[in-house]
Amino acid sequence: MFDFLKGKRDLENLPDDEKARVLCEEAEQFNENEEPKKAEKLYLKAFEILEKLYTSEPEKYNVEFAKCCNELGETLENLEKYDSACNYYMISEEIFDRLADGTKPEFEEDLADVHLSIGDTFFFREKYDDAEKEYLFSLEMYEKLAEKNPDAYEEDIAYCHDSLAKSLSGKENYTAAIGSYEKVIAIYEKLIGNPGDRNVEELEAQRDDLAQAYADMGYAYSCASDLEDAEKYYLKAADLFRSLAEENREEYAEELISQYQDLSILYSDMKRPELAEEYKRKAKNPDI
Repeated sequence: MFDFLKGKRDLENLPDDEKARVLCEEAEQFNENEEPKKAEKLYLKAFEILEKLYTSEPEKYNVEFAKCCNELGETLENLEKYDSACNYYMISEEIFDRLADGTKPEFEEDLADVHLSIGDTFFFREKYDDAEKEYLFSLEMYEKLAEKNPDAYEEDIAYCHDSLAKSLSGKENYTAAIGSYEKVIAIYEKLIGNPGDRNVEELEAQRDDLAQAYADMGYAYSCASDLEDAEKYYLKAADLFRSLAEENREEYAEELISQYQDLSILYSDMKRPELAEEYKRKAKNPDI
């Protein structure tokens, strides 16, 4: 208790800019500990301080204020407060857009990131047209950045295509969604085929992303009534999730079970009852 009061007194004695920095660092710790409500309170306090500093000296505090707004937006998004998150992201977007000025790659990357985040807030509110515009803007920026450094932005480009595909699926435009998923899959198959010096954790994450893309592609084909292609991609997803689950059962067993359930439903739709029953049994007792 006394340590808490002492910390509070110490914080009050700090200059405003340092106080805001400490609040943001503490908020980040709460987010890492999966306590976004506590993080939200601290980020809001930091926002109030930085907003005043930015108003009086915009050139000095523009980066700090933009980053605070972005981090607050991420926290609110985690709390499913999508309207509020979008508002803070837009403040961040306005500042990064001015800082990037079409010539500064470090801020162009920040700008691309925040457009993706804005797109997500639209997506979760089922405003798919608005989400699509934001995802396309972000994709265009990442492709521009990749012209100078292709390897550095492959996963960002894949994520943009994946987000775009999901917004297109939300509009039931499955043909266009399939085209976007093809680009996601091509990128991750290339990355996994050429591991380079990436560590085990990075490769596992990329295999997970590829398995998810296979599953999403299968779903898009299923919705487009192309059940044979849906089967192909659902089986690819199941094979990859099974491989991942053999290495990390706790993390991937549920994903594998879900994939078996999807295959059971698919085979039922295809009027193949024996396979439908087989995968129903596998979902109850996965082969890992």
